[in-house]
Amino acid sequence: MLRLAYEQGGRPEMNVATRWVIALVILLPTGPAWAATTVTVGTDPTKVVIKGTLVIPDQVLDGELVIEGDTITCVAASCTAPTGATRVTVTNAYIFPGFIDAHNHVAYNVLPRWTPPKLYKNRGQWQGSDAYKVFKKPYDDLKGKDLECEMIKYGEVKALLSGVTTIQGTSPGSQCVRTLIRNAENQANLPTSANHIRTFILDIGSFQGGINWTATKSFVVHLAEGVRGDPKSLTEFTTLKTKGLLASGTAVIHGAAFGDTEFQQMGAAGAKLIWSPRSNLVLYAQTTNIPVALQKGLEVSLGVDWNPSGSDHIFDELRTAAQVNEDDFSGAIPDADWIKMITLNPAKALALDAFVGRLAPGLKADITVLRSRDDNPTKSVMKTHLQDVQMVWVGGDLLYANKAILDKIKPGECEAMLVYGSQKKVCVKNTKLQVLKATQTLDQIRTILQTNYPLLAPLTP
Repeated sequence: MLRLAYEQGGRPEMNVATRWVIALVILLPTGPAWAATTVTVGTDPTKVVIKGTLVIPDQVLDGELVIEGDTITCVAASCTAPTGATRVTVTNAYIFPGFIDAHNHVAYNVLPRWTPPKLYKNRGQWQGSDAYKVFKKPYDDLKGKDLECEMIKYGEVKALLSGVTTIQGTSPGSQCVRTLIRNAENQANLPTSANHIRTFILDIGSFQGGINWTATKSFVVHLAEGVRGDPKSLTEFTTLKTKGLLASGTAVIHGAAFGDTEFQQMGAAGAKLIWSPRSNLVLYAQTTNIPVALQKGLEVSLGVDWNPSGSDHIFDELRTAAQVNEDDFSGAIPDADWIKMITLNPAKALALDAFVGRLAPGLKADITVLRSRDDNPTKSVMKTHLQDVQMVWVGGDLLYANKAILDKIKPGECEAMLVYGSQKKVCVKNTKLQVLKATQTLDQIRTILQTNYPLLAPLTP
């Protein structure tokens, strides 16, 4: 079983499977990781043709896709190249839809790992503990110094390095978004209203009013985070139903306490489930019963949760989930689901599937290119590490890539960084949008945060 074992004295003792989870961020292969990429720069920077192996994600196609502005206009074995388009050809790589982290607390990712002093029954216990309050104080201090913009952008960059192009978990009304990856609650640079997605992370008992489901298409709610059958956590589900909040637009984060009855009712309503296994294991030594959720017809998405108890990045969260599936779920999650859990499923859960989550004409040009580590794209993703990320496009804008690629497509722009021996560049500074602190570079953001908080978590652990 994949869980934390505890000695009589209450100190954590790791079994073999748990050591495997913790070691994911330590036993990384080092050295350069390059797919073969050729770039022919065109005369029109708004038009790009990318050729290679496309994961759509329901099928794999050796073909091309065309970007015009912020939109994909062709996905086929062969596309007509727009006049003046830049041509990018990648081999030994897979071209995916940009990944979607369905649940995160973006600004909290400045914090390092937290080692809980014990296991808990539900989130109310650890959130109310003195140990957590001491750990969280630097976060409160940074916010008190008006550094939330820097905190959010640092968290966005951390996600971007793993191919994430859309993330859930930035407070609605945040002032510094729109220059990097898409923030789901903040309209995500998409033609949606401020009420299109509503998020509620507090105790559901404190939720006031109702949901106008005509305007709100996704209600993302923190619910039943705790051990299976925990009475307090299950009461939250009863409250959700009493308030009329269980509907097809409801996306439950965690649902770890749920059993057959709760998942049956969620399935009947057409609700969705968002799963963060590593964080659950660290805090409660168990996680959501995904096999039962799947039996009841729920679509499951994956979310990293946050740096203190979640994975360092989406690839480690996938590997944790796969290990739980093997050790505890008897392989109930089919291989075909893994890529969907970080693309199409979260797009549906966040009601953004008309814009992102697939490679298809008319959708936004959010694209992640990964070095191939296996002939099967799903197995390849499971073997992927940060240095294997070759390119990340958000709305047709290349924001992160191997240095050689960005040197050609955006010469003289962006910042160099070394990721486990692989030379990369990241484009954080934005001089085009009138967004608060948009012109900050990554180096400036990191310096500001480290000056105020020397224990700042690294971007590449």
